[in-house]
Amino acid sequence: MADFRTIEGGVLAARDFVAAATNCGIKPDALDLVMLHSLRPAAAAATLTQNRFRAAPTYVTESAVADGNAQTIIANSGNANCATGEQGLADAERMAVLAGEATGIQASEVIVCSTGPIGRFLPMDKLEAGIPTLGPALSRDNAELAAQGIMTTDSYPKSCAVEFDAGGAPCRIGGIAKGAGMICPNMATMLSFICTDAAIDVALLRDTLLECVEHSFNCISVDGDMSTNDTVAILANGAAEGEPMVYTEDAGYENFKAALQYLTQDLAKQIAFDGEGASKWVTIRVFGAKSFEQAREMGKTIANYNLIKTMLYGEEFNWGRIAAAMGSSLLDFDPNRATIELQGTVAWQSGAVADFDRATAKQALHSKEIDIRVNMGVGDGEATVWTCDFTPDYVELNKH
Repeated sequence: MADFRTIEGGVLAARDFVAAATNCGIKPDALDLVMLHSLRPAAAAATLTQNRFRAAPTYVTESAVADGNAQTIIANSGNANCATGEQGLADAERMAVLAGEATGIQASEVIVCSTGPIGRFLPMDKLEAGIPTLGPALSRDNAELAAQGIMTTDSYPKSCAVEFDAGGAPCRIGGIAKGAGMICPNMATMLSFICTDAAIDVALLRDTLLECVEHSFNCISVDGDMSTNDTVAILANGAAEGEPMVYTEDAGYENFKAALQYLTQDLAKQIAFDGEGASKWVTIRVFGAKSFEQAREMGKTIANYNLIKTMLYGEEFNWGRIAAAMGSSLLDFDPNRATIELQGTVAWQSGAVADFDRATAKQALHSKEIDIRVNMGVGDGEATVWTCDFTPDYVELNKH
């Protein structure tokens, strides 16, 4: 049975990682530039947006992790560097060069990320001045600043850290994330950076990251809008000095995988529950599907059904909107075998409306945390999806 413990330390909980953050002028009065760096060579892996209109830095990151090695992450907020053509790609590559010079590594070992408005060129004069200042400022004390520096419309910085045993040594893993709107991963307008001092083969690291992302960041939605810059990147530097994990059967691998799954799900839920203007934290559990993939598709259909989001904000027990969302998925299931449960009240079961007290059911919707459970009645597959409601504040924040 896997064993891990949550700890303090955020993205710098793991040994031999340092960070720095500054305001270089992209934003008028907030941190907008972050650097994470491993003091020793590290295995690296990343998952990237599936949006066909990808931002320039995602191509630089894809190239950086292609050989399984990277040592530095440089990220700016306030500008997505997307829809910027050849100039945007050159600017992203220049960010890698500047970050490499600041940390003493090759540009090819630098992961580059950007987040913010689309269609604007990066103010390279500000980045040319700002990135070199981060090298001397790198510290083990800057975990909170790193989390703050990648924020856009987030209401708070998002971080998590976990300790576990692997390869005969105590290991740590920490991460940060940003995202609050334009969230429907494969992935979303979200960034997440993860650092671990565990020693792990890069092929196993890639496979494990992909699997954990499938069950975490790819199981959240705020508004159903897939973004252009999404990146989840992980560095594993082996500073814990345990035996390297190469195969899934190796000692400690189950602990590592469980720790990474917990961390990615925790960060994913923080993003989903920090949806722009959100007043409800919504967990959707789908059971009885043919597979995990089908269950997740059903869960995300429910999560992205706008009338459910507005119903939850209005605290009206209109469970029929869940039924409508399920049917709109066009997935293969029999409604007469399905079950719908909202906030502990079974509303539909065995092909008929269940007997329930509507006043009590409506009262339960006053809670900030909302639980939706549906059983498709066609198999053993299940998945959990996290989302939030829609409020007038969401419209206000996204009208421009």
